[in-house]
Amino acid sequence: MLKSIRIRIIGLLLVFTTVVALTYGQTRDTLFVFNPIVDDITLRIPPLDDLIDSAIVHSPEVKMAEAEIYLRRYGIKSARRDIFTNFYLDAGMAASYQNNLTNNRTNLGDINSVLSDQDNSNYALGVSMRMPLDDLMDHRNRVKHATKFMEQAFSERDYQIRLLRRDIIVQYNRLIINQKILKIANDNQIYMSLQMALAEKEFLNGQIGIYELARLNEMNRRAVTDFEQARMEFYSAYMILQEIVGIKFNVINNIE
Repeated sequence: MLKSIRIRIIGLLLVFTTVVALTYGQTRDTLFVFNPIVDDITLRIPPLDDLIDSAIVHSPEVKMAEAEIYLRRYGIKSARRDIFTNFYLDAGMAASYQNNLTNNRTNLGDINSVLSDQDNSNYALGVSMRMPLDDLMDHRNRVKHATKFMEQAFSERDYQIRLLRRDIIVQYNRLIINQKILKIANDNQIYMSLQMALAEKEFLNGQIGIYELARLNEMNRRAVTDFEQARMEFYSAYMILQEIVGIKFNVINNIE
């Protein structure tokens, strides 16, 4: 008796599943509506590598790391120009003018004389440079220091990308697992719903007692609860993956 009941339940389950698959299969091709009970989520969202690339492009952490790299690059340029911060260049020019008037006698005792006038101009130009010796010696260290900061910024960006890749891979696989759990929970819910319907008929016919009906009713409620929990976890994983990637999958398909 129990064997025949189980066969009838399995038969009804197969028929129900086939009808659902055909119905949603036709709807999927025409209206692009995704049914997580029948369809494969990996065929409706971008591939894993594309999801990772999109997440890197839209990640605020990666953008912050990129901005830090630009800041450190300008820091190196500033450090290289710091050599002229305490560099002083002094220049000076001096000029002098001298006029000499000379009275020269031509011969000894001669009352005649020669008057001569001579102009002399002198110019001097001086340039001096001053720079603290410690600034000159420490300039190379400051440039190295700024360079190390930029290398640290590159490492931070690579670290953020690695974390992002890990999060995408984990969330992508979690979405796949949650869909599988959802399908199992759905099958179990359908099976318990059919079994509960048969149990109610058997109870009315006096084939089973009230305790057996209560037990099956509790199992049916648990199956419904498990299905709703699995459904919520699947949609949560779906939405979290969208947030990490930075794009909305419902642009190309809808989920019901």
